[in-house]
Amino acid sequence: MPDQAGIKAGSQPLTGKALRNASPAEQRKEVAAQFEAILVRQLLAPTMTSMLGKDGAASNVYGDMLTDTFAQQLTRGGGMGLSQMLQKQLTPRATLADMNSSADLAEL
Repeated sequence: MPDQAGIKAGSQPLTGKALRNASPAEQRKEVAAQFEAILVRQLLAPTMTSMLGKDGAASNVYGDMLTDTFAQQLTRGGGMGLSQMLQKQLTPRATLADMNSSADLAEL
């Protein structure tokens, strides 16, 4: 089921060739979602470190993996709304005008 950003909840991020071959609209959605995930990961890292402790390489590796998983899941389910704002900022003005007129027509 697609969320507000058009990315399926729980879906894997587009990377590499799939991202290069995607449409510009899909690329904007994915890049915005990935940026939001990076930001959430940065915010979660200190909390995860304090929860797991700093004892040994295993806790560091698993802590990083757990932080990454949490960040991906939090942002794939609609996130904090940052990806939608970024996507709007990355969309060319002409495309935004088309999207707004289409939304107005859909409401009729």
